[in-house]
Amino acid sequence: DGCWLQHSIRLNYYSNRDLGKILYRIFCDEVGYGRLEQNHPLIYRQLLESLAIHLPPLHSRAFIENPAFIGSAFDLPVYLMSIASFPNAFLPELLGLNLAIELSGLGRLYMSLVDRLEYWGIDAGIVKTHISADNFATGHAAMAKQAVQAYLDEISACYGDQEMQRHWRRIDAGYASLTTASLRFFMSLASRFLE
Repeated sequence: DGCWLQHSIRLNYYSNRDLGKILYRIFCDEVGYGRLEQNHPLIYRQLLESLAIHLPPLHSRAFIENPAFIGSAFDLPVYLMSIASFPNAFLPELLGLNLAIELSGLGRLYMSLVDRLEYWGIDAGIVKTHISADNFATGHAAMAKQAVQAYLDEISACYGDQEMQRHWRRIDAGYASLTTASLRFFMSLASRFLE
């Protein structure tokens, strides 16, 4: 969680420093501000452990070569880490991607997922964490929207409406990229399920 924003602190050198601060604050929330009990990746790993799913350390070759993984399971993480490496060059796309990710943690789907997990006696803490953190009033979804608005307002003020529209299309492409980067994995899951 949050890996797509891990280098957003570099945006503090961008003309609108508030943009970098907003995105970096989301990143810090995702990793728990140094508090392990609030670190989203650790909460997820604890969920897996509670289900007797024991994975090798993330940085090990054993993790990468684990035969239990579908190859396409790495598509989205590789994409997220790649776009994260170039926050200045792909800022509009990063803003759109971030908005898509933060909005995906909201709504009926996540609420029903909590109910289903709890029905089966599975800890729904990671889902509840996202519902709480991503809320549209003051959470990550609100901050993602604020970042998009601040960026487009600045482009419009400096370069005009036509340039702002061009950047909006890039943001939209970033938003759509979440689905595109995940597609092969979901198709692989469906195929395995049908087999």
